[in-house]
Amino acid sequence: MEGDRRQRQDPGRGPAGLSEGPISEEPVAAGTGPDPATGAGHGAGRVEPARRAAAVAERARGPWRVAVTEASMRPAIEPGDWLLVDPTTRSWPRRGSVVVFREPDSGELAIKRVAGCPGDHVPYAGGYLILAPDEAWLLSDANEAELLAAGFGEPVDSRRYGPVPIELLVGRAWFRYGPLRRIGRIRPGR
Repeated sequence: MEGDRRQRQDPGRGPAGLSEGPISEEPVAAGTGPDPATGAGHGAGRVEPARRAAAVAERARGPWRVAVTEASMRPAIEPGDWLLVDPTTRSWPRRGSVVVFREPDSGELAIKRVAGCPGDHVPYAGGYLILAPDEAWLLSDANEAELLAAGFGEPVDSRRYGPVPIELLVGRAWFRYGPLRRIGRIRPGR
């Protein structure tokens, strides 16, 4: 998804890999969702219990909807797919799960597959990284050569921005509700 929008030559280029228009990260139920990047308890020390409870209640109102606009998760998730995301996910799901998160370098919504969980050893730059208790390694599904040949650019994932902390997790994508010919559960892979 990120690979087809980020060619690094044009930082002002269009929206992220997930649209935030009418089909967005808002809960399916009435109301709006919290900002996962600044949700309760994330980043700024202690949060009032009432505010934390309100944020949790807001996240629990129902699944969020996202529309995929990019191709870095092909063939499992295609541009034009509409997904339901479980916003109550508070820890990294198991390897192979598909997650929606905010990119560490831009804060834009992105979707990737969990390739490494907290505590895993991840091969990186001729050695390996040990993921912290709150980090995951997220990778694209698409073949880099195919993305480049199709003009989408190289995929942008943990190989570029490193481990992703839990506070950037929006939720686990679990169901595709459109287009009609592709409706169904999103199965873990890899």
